[in-house]
Amino acid sequence: MADRDALLLSLCARRRVLHIGCADSPLSAHKLNNGSLLHAKLLKEASVVHGVDIDRDSVDLLRRHLGGEYSVADVADPLARANLVKFNPDVVLAGDVIEHVRDAASFLRGIAALMREVSNDVELILSTPNGLSVKTAVNTLVGLEIIHPDHVSVFTPASLGRLVSDCGLSPRSRFFYHVDAGNSLRARAYNTVARVAARLRPAFSEGQVLVCQAVA
Repeated sequence: MADRDALLLSLCARRRVLHIGCADSPLSAHKLNNGSLLHAKLLKEASVVHGVDIDRDSVDLLRRHLGGEYSVADVADPLARANLVKFNPDVVLAGDVIEHVRDAASFLRGIAALMREVSNDVELILSTPNGLSVKTAVNTLVGLEIIHPDHVSVFTPASLGRLVSDCGLSPRSRFFYHVDAGNSLRARAYNTVARVAARLRPAFSEGQVLVCQAVA
């Protein structure tokens, strides 16, 4: 179990990365300002990065503040996907994106098609919050549901594995990650409970990562 960003960055280090969902609307500006935006960190670790997002305003914001290459595109659209293939990535990263997508199957099929057009060696690194997280259970016990304002889905390890397999992707490895809840007394208690539970059973972790290849 690792910090999410540290885990994703280690998997992408020194590789050509197509970063799908590079912004974090509606929190893009906030995360850019406090230094927590994954794309900003990725630009320092990967060899080359091309950012992709459907939110034009957020892409413009990242382009102004971070520089780099970007496309405003939906990977489920074959015409948009054709332009992304030209980047020739080693890795497609979709870090905590799928839970924002209203048609997750079309999203994953689009990524699988893109990967097949580039090379059989391209990997998809797919991360998402874990529906079995012990933090979710604790929050439920006290009557809370803490969720990103744009999330429309939640996945367990089994449901995520089934979905990617149904969409032309083959899972190769799975990781779990931790998200630090903060430094308040309650947050430290959350962190302690979450880490102990995850050591006993990794599927209690806050989030999950699947590394997949496209099925020929």
